[in-house]
Amino acid sequence: MKKSMKIASGITAFLLIAIILYFTNGFVGNPVSKMIANKNGKEYISKEYKDINLQIEEVSYSFKDGGYHIQVKSLTSKDTYFEVVMSPFGKVVYDFYENNVTNKWNTYERINESYGSKVKKVFENKDFPYKSDICFGEIKEKDIEQSSEYKEYNLPVYGIDRKDLILDKDYDISELGKTAGHIVFYAQNEEITLKKASEILLDIKNILSEKNIYFYAIDFTLEKPRDKDGVANPDDTSIRIEQFLYKDIYEEGLEKRLEKSQENTKKYYEKLDEEKLKQELGI
Repeated sequence: MKKSMKIASGITAFLLIAIILYFTNGFVGNPVSKMIANKNGKEYISKEYKDINLQIEEVSYSFKDGGYHIQVKSLTSKDTYFEVVMSPFGKVVYDFYENNVTNKWNTYERINESYGSKVKKVFENKDFPYKSDICFGEIKEKDIEQSSEYKEYNLPVYGIDRKDLILDKDYDISELGKTAGHIVFYAQNEEITLKKASEILLDIKNILSEKNIYFYAIDFTLEKPRDKDGVANPDDTSIRIEQFLYKDIYEEGLEKRLEKSQENTKKYYEKLDEEKLKQELGI
C-alpha cells in the first residue's frame, strides 16, 4: 500500500511539474527554443541580407503568438531596423523588412516623432496658456481614399506620400511641417464663441511659430472645461472645426471662416454617420 502511494505521489508530482512547465513555456517560452531562434535568425539574416551590415539586438518570446521575435538593426543606417518572427521550431514566420524599411515606415516614424515631440514640448510647457486634454502634432500621411470626400466638403487634402521619402535623410522638420504638419487641439474655456475660438487659434499659431513650428492644418475644438477628475462637462456646447488651414488663421474675417469651416465639418460627419447607419442596417 505504501509503495502504491509513493508511485501515485510520484506520478502526481510529475504531472504537476509538467503542467507548470507547460504553462511557463506558454508565457515565457523556453531557453532551447530561444537558442534555436537566435541561431537560425543569424543564419537567415546573413543569407537574406548579406549586403547589409546587420546585427541581432534582442530575441524575445511573445505569448500572444507563441513565436520568438528577433529585433534586427543596421550598424550604419538609422532607418534600417525590423523584426523577424520565428516559430518555436526555428522556422521564419514573418519578416518585417519590407514593411519597415522598403516601404519607409521607419523613416516616416522618425520624422513624425521628431515633429510630434517639438509640438508636445510647447503644449506641455508650464507657461503655455491653454488647458487641453487632447493636443498633439503629427506629420500627416496623404489619404487617397479620403481625397474625394474631403474635396466635396472643402476639406484640404495634403500630407506626405511614404514612397517619396528617402531612407536615412535628415529632413528639415520645420519646412516639412509647412506642407504636411497636422495639429489637434481641444481647448477648454467657459466662453464658447467664434470670437474666443479665433483668439485662441491666433495665439496658438503665434506661439508655435515663435518656436519655429509650423503646420498645414489644424483640428480645433473649443469646449467647456472638464472637472478636476477629467470628467466631461454636462454642458456639451462646443465649436468643432477640422483641417483648418494655417494660412487662413489671421485676424481679419477669421470668425466667418471658422463658421464656414464648422459647417463643412458638421456636414462631413453627418455623411459619415449616415453611411455608418446604412452599413449597420445592411442598406
